[in-house]
Amino acid sequence: MSMSIASQREQTGVAHRDRVDQTPMSVTRVLQLLRLLADQPGGLALAPLCVSMNAPKTSVLSLLRGLTAHGYLQRSDAVYRLGPESFSLGASLLLARSLDIVAMPFLREAATRSGETALIATIDRTAGQLIYSPIIESTRTIRYAVPAGTTRPLFASSAGRVLLAFQDEAWRREYLQNADLRAMTEHSVTDRKQLARIIEQVRVDGVAVTIGEVAPDVAGFSAPIFEPDGRVNAALIVAAPLERGRAAAGDLQRLVVELAANISHALGYPRGTGIMRDGSSSRPKNESNPPLAA
Repeated sequence: MSMSIASQREQTGVAHRDRVDQTPMSVTRVLQLLRLLADQPGGLALAPLCVSMNAPKTSVLSLLRGLTAHGYLQRSDAVYRLGPESFSLGASLLLARSLDIVAMPFLREAATRSGETALIATIDRTAGQLIYSPIIESTRTIRYAVPAGTTRPLFASSAGRVLLAFQDEAWRREYLQNADLRAMTEHSVTDRKQLARIIEQVRVDGVAVTIGEVAPDVAGFSAPIFEPDGRVNAALIVAAPLERGRAAAGDLQRLVVELAANISHALGYPRGTGIMRDGSSSRPKNESNPPLAA
């Protein structure tokens, strides 16, 4: 007996939905799934998730397995809940929205006290770059000036080295092995072993300095901004014309360490951890930050 038209349509619809899950529509389902579980802290099993999403079991199960494998979900018995990567992503999104607001008073203070340009740099891990924004430009006639949104390679700049120093060790190692270390000036460090040693020292000192390595007439001073969970996705920078930077190097290093710590605290990172105002480190050693290989 031939299949009924209704049954044919039903099976065709299921097949079509499965094909849709291989298209950008699956992104919508991922977001829908994460939202459902965010609203149910106790978690949900496969069956109620399928009902809530109006999606076939095979499609939802595929999403659950993929998200669990990458840490965005965790499974206990038959119940799925949000995993650590979901909470980390949420914290990063919140930081991206709030960092500019929280940092702005300290950025103005950095510019006022130094007389130089003060910037925030955030990391773009996919591109292996940093992005400058926001920026408070010095009022001096001769000053460092750069448009908001400007990017720089991580290896060459003071902020990039700070960001590298406080990344996950495996990611940092891969970057140092594969990055295009093309010199930006005659003073740029392009030797991978030397760069690894510099970044290791930055992690110990909690501050980075570059003199004429990104632009021949600019000195940069940077310190890490810690998120509440200890991650570093941003850095505070004071940038000055070369000779003024050389002359005030000690003061500018102390200033960025102090104000970056204040920004970190304002974001929720507890005092007494991380980098202290004198530049020494009280950050506890852990497996995520072993010594760098040369």
